Amino acid sequence: MKRRSARVVQSAIVFVVEAIAILILAYFAPNIQVDTFWLALVFAVILSAVASFGWWLFIQFFGRLPAILYPLIMFILAPLLVKVFGDLIPGVHIDNVWGALMLILGLTIVSVILGGLLSLDEEDTFDRNVTLKMVQKYGEPTKTDTPGFLCLEIDGLGHAIFQKALHEGRIPTLQAWLDSGRHKLIAWETDFSTQTGAMQSGILLGNNDNIPAYRWWDRVQQRIVMTGKPKDAKALEAQLFHGNGIASDGGSSRGNMFSGDASESILTFSTVMDSERSRGPGFYAFLFTPFVVFRILTRYFTDVIKEWYQQIRQRVQKDPYRVSARSIPYAFFRALMGPYIQEFVTYAVITDAMRGLPSIYALYAGYDDLAHFAGMVTDDALEALEETDRMFVRVERALKYAPRPYHIIVLSDHGQSRGLTFKNAHGVSLEQLVKGLIKQDEAILSLSDTNEAWDSISAFLNESANGDTRTASVFRRALRSTTEEGGVVEVGPDRDPVKAAEREAKAKAARVVVIGSGCTGLINFKDATERMTYEQIQEAYPELILGLSKHPGIGWVLVKSETNDSMVIGKAGINYLDVGTVEGVDPLAVYGPGAAAKVKRESSFPNCPDILVNTTYDPTTQELCGFENQASHHGGLGGPQTHPFILYPAALPYEGKPIIGPMSVHRLIRGWREQVQGLPDTLALPPTPAAAPSA
Repeated sequence: MKRRSARVVQSAIVFVVEAIAILILAYFAPNIQVDTFWLALVFAVILSAVASFGWWLFIQFFGRLPAILYPLIMFILAPLLVKVFGDLIPGVHIDNVWGALMLILGLTIVSVILGGLLSLDEEDTFDRNVTLKMVQKYGEPTKTDTPGFLCLEIDGLGHAIFQKALHEGRIPTLQAWLDSGRHKLIAWETDFSTQTGAMQSGILLGNNDNIPAYRWWDRVQQRIVMTGKPKDAKALEAQLFHGNGIASDGGSSRGNMFSGDASESILTFSTVMDSERSRGPGFYAFLFTPFVVFRILTRYFTDVIKEWYQQIRQRVQKDPYRVSARSIPYAFFRALMGPYIQEFVTYAVITDAMRGLPSIYALYAGYDDLAHFAGMVTDDALEALEETDRMFVRVERALKYAPRPYHIIVLSDHGQSRGLTFKNAHGVSLEQLVKGLIKQDEAILSLSDTNEAWDSISAFLNESANGDTRTASVFRRALRSTTEEGGVVEVGPDRDPVKAAEREAKAKAARVVVIGSGCTGLINFKDATERMTYEQIQEAYPELILGLSKHPGIGWVLVKSETNDSMVIGKAGINYLDVGTVEGVDPLAVYGPGAAAKVKRESSFPNCPDILVNTTYDPTTQELCGFENQASHHGGLGGPQTHPFILYPAALPYEGKPIIGPMSVHRLIRGWREQVQGLPDTLALPPTPAAAPSA
């Protein structure tokens, strides 16, 4: 009863505020006429009914048309209905459809602001009245009592920060699941390296062999391979997959790096080049109505202003971890990662559930992106986490209408660790350090900034441009300047065609390649067709390895010796990984009991660089520097970055054994699917031997 009364009060407030907004619009817009406040109030109530009528009209008569036509039809239908019904009220007149469209825009802005203040469930109403009814009328939902699996991944959220958010009441939806006893929380431990490319391939495909970092120098192809590039992600998935994907047998992938053998995928890097794949409802169904479009645009610019305010506040507070990359242009980028991409992923998840898909895996990247630039424990980053929690409650409410029950699993692929940038802390970049130690006039190709979120935007643009539709053709022409060979759209600071050409020319001239990946640095010698040994490097550059290992910002250096095999060299000792002995002080001791095994596996990869370094870790503060221009980072060993979490239904069995590495996460979730859904046991299949991705 109290909840119903609260909704009545909320509705009354909304109608009154909208009536005032209508009067203001009528005062300034010559094509809108409303004589009195009471007429405006009546008009506001009627507009609410008109919106519902418009949805019903569309569902009944236009729902079978291609989804690409949805926005066009509704952009005509909605203002037309507003004009027709508005003109039926004496004292109200709208001259034309443009006036009606302006009215819709104005009221949407008001609705977005009120929605934030009053916690209105507008998305829940839309999902119930539009998405559900579209699926029921035109879809083919699978009705069964066998539970489906819904995996919601929060990119970059460590176990410790997750618990902090729970304690501070920032994620009430997930807290309620835990408090009710329906879910349990466990931590797991990553392997090397702790970044999305290696973690998602392990979780979704069950194999992450030979992925040494987010990007690396490929000796065979003589180029940099990047897991976030569609052509590289596609090649990697083909080589790593061996028949037991998380989303196999009719599942979906939404917003991921790899598809996990999903039957449907969208915003998934490994499949965006495949125009023949099934996508599900797609973009155009999401942009169903002007109300949705205008709400997203309003929230977008609101988030831009919010980011500018938070940047100023961080400067005023003199945050020591503030980075220059959190700049004025970044605000536009952050706003896209939040209101649009996360809302679209949520819409896709809800549509999948309402169709009864057996397995759904979706990535929410908003927290990870903002934490890189604002800091992982800042209020700004935790507010992004609150937004993700609101998406989850929306999903939870929609599941009431699904044709099958669902096991919801919330997990992260890695955490983040905090620290100053290497250059700010030590006055020199990794490239400058290497160049100074080489003491030769060697040309160096350096890549020290990786913004994974640009890859999400590239995936979005590829989704828009792929396909045989006329609209896709228009997108392709518009994006021609950012399209690479093979029709792949690539955007971002390091994807600019002019800069790419300059970088390619520099790469040809360079003899040394230096790549930063969080707290990990990869150093390759370009002329080497196979991994250079410790002895060869010493002969060519006598001061390089010793200089790196003695630098105060470098915790350890990994090289391969002709006589001692893999060696981790520190300031006061050496760990002979393959022999299993340590001389002096073990440089890996402070990085955790499993560090040696992780680095040893990394050293076994054909793609392991000639020299791999990790920055110095302070176990007291849990901080270590990052080579990229980020306030918090991940990619190597040290601190919370290696400890993600899994929130799983208590009804599913878990023996309590430690979960080490993403393949263990894969076996756990895949095992649950096989047990609950009766899938064939494919976990015993041997992994396909890893190979370098083809160009």
